[in-house]
Amino acid sequence: MDQMIKERYFGLLGMTIEKEIILGSLLFFLFSVLDGALTLWGLRLGVIEEVNPLMKWLIYKNSIVFMVFKLSIPVMLAFVLWKIRNRSRKFVACSMGLVLMVYSIVMVFHVYWITGVSPRLH
Repeated sequence: MDQMIKERYFGLLGMTIEKEIILGSLLFFLFSVLDGALTLWGLRLGVIEEVNPLMKWLIYKNSIVFMVFKLSIPVMLAFVLWKIRNRSRKFVACSMGLVLMVYSIVMVFHVYWITGVSPRLH
């Protein structure tokens, strides 16, 4: 019984790995939407610069293609993690945690330039 509980539940919140994937994917998707929209806004204002060469190329090619590509990443990750969820629960949980941590840091950068760092916004 104890082993079954350990296999069924993993994360800090006591959720099943399936719920963690769904919730993490929704958060990742939301972060991607916000990051994409704020990036395009900041670029149009001239207050930020895209540092990822692939994303920079996509933005200058077509901002719609950029957003479609950006939003497809969380969907693809969710699909892959869902497919492997029973093989490596720890890997799945750690991968989702890492992605959400990185995007949280990206959101901090966005908040940083929005809240007063850039004199062009005031």
